[in-house]
Amino acid sequence: MSLSLRYIFVVVAVLIAAPVALAGNVSAITVTGDTEHTRITLVADADVPHESFVAEDAGSRKVAVMLPHSIVLSDADTPPPGGAVESYEIRDGEVIFNLTTPMMVSRALDLAPTTVQRQHRLVIDLVRVAPVRFDRAAAQDLEDRQAFVASMAAKRGQGGMSGDFSAARPDQYVIVIDPGHGGKDPGASSHTQKREKAIVLDTSLKLKEILAKNPRYKVHLTRETDVYVDHEDRVSMARDWGADLFISVHADAAGNSGVSGASVYTLSSRGERRVDGTAKTNGWDLPIEDGTPLEVSGILADLIKRETKSNSSIFAGLLIPELAAAGPIVRNSHRQENFFVLLAPDVPAVLLEIGFLTNRSDVVRLSSASGQSKTAAAVARAIDAYFQKRDLLYAAN
Repeated sequence: MSLSLRYIFVVVAVLIAAPVALAGNVSAITVTGDTEHTRITLVADADVPHESFVAEDAGSRKVAVMLPHSIVLSDADTPPPGGAVESYEIRDGEVIFNLTTPMMVSRALDLAPTTVQRQHRLVIDLVRVAPVRFDRAAAQDLEDRQAFVASMAAKRGQGGMSGDFSAARPDQYVIVIDPGHGGKDPGASSHTQKREKAIVLDTSLKLKEILAKNPRYKVHLTRETDVYVDHEDRVSMARDWGADLFISVHADAAGNSGVSGASVYTLSSRGERRVDGTAKTNGWDLPIEDGTPLEVSGILADLIKRETKSNSSIFAGLLIPELAAAGPIVRNSHRQENFFVLLAPDVPAVLLEIGFLTNRSDVVRLSSASGQSKTAAAVARAIDAYFQKRDLLYAAN
C-alpha cells in the first residue's frame, strides 16, 4: 500500500474530570499548516480537557478528536481543512480527520479566553513522522486506547469521566519522571550485573508512589515497564502532558571505581544552541498567541527559554542538598551537559545521576529497596521545595 493511501489515526480523547458535565458548544473547527506541521483548533465556549493516543485501525489511519456528549458539534463553522488533513467528518461526540501523510500529536493545549480571543480553544499540533515511528507508537498505545474506550463506555452514564486518563486539575502541578534506558538499551552495569535500566525504573516508581499521595501533583512516567522509548518521544510526552517539571533518572559509570555519589545536570551553553533546531524538527512549538508580530513572538520565545533554564537551575540547586542528606554526592554536583532530554524549550528539566554502578558501595545502595526509597524521598522533598518557592513567587506577583 502506498503512503498516500494510508491515514494516521491519532485519538485525542477529551474527558470530563469532574462529576458535573461541562456543557458547551464548539463554534468553529479549523485546520491549518502544511505536510510537516499541521494545527487543528476547536473553538468552544467551555474548557475541553483531553488525552491523546496513536492507533491504527485495520490499516486505515486517521485523527479522531473525541468530545463529551455535553459539548455540541453540529453548529460548528467548518471551513475546508488545510495542512495534512485531506477531509474530516463530524460524528456523534467526535470529529474524524483524514490525513495524507504520517503525523503524530506533538502538543495539545487548552487555551483559556484572552482579551483578543474570548472563547476557549483546544489546539492540537501534529508533526510529520516516519511510518516506522508511528507504527511503533501505535503498538505501544494500543492497550491504553482500548482501556480508555472501555472506561468511556462504562462511565458515560455516571455524570462524567474520571480516572488515570484525566487531565491535571488547574491547581495541580504536572511532574514527568523519565526512567532512563530500558528494553534493548540496558545502560550501565555493575560487577554483579545489576542493570541501570532496572535500578532507575524501580527508583522512579518509588518516587511516583510518594508524589501520588500529594493531591497537588499529577505524575506521569515515560515508561513503567522494561521498554525502550526514543529520546524525542520522552520529551514530546512531557510537553503533551503539560509538564511543569521533567526529571530524567539515570545511574552513572566511571573508569575509577572509587568515584561515588549523585550528580544533577542541567542544559549547557552548547545544548542551548541546539534548542531551536531540535524544537523545529520535533514540532515543539511554543505556546505563543497566533497573530503575534514576529519581533514580539521572538522576544516572548526568548523569555520562555530563559525562564525554563532558570527554573531548571533553581530545581537543581534545591535537589543537591536533599540528595546529600540521603547519600553521597560527587564534587561539583551541579553540572551542565548537552543531553537531548534537556532540550525542551519550555519544560524545566534535570538529568539526575543517582550514583555509580562502578562503585561497590553505590551498587549496594542503589539496588536495595531502602536505598532507592531514600533517593526517591530526597527527590520528592526537593520537588516540594521547588513548587513551594514557585507558589510564593506567584503570590508575590
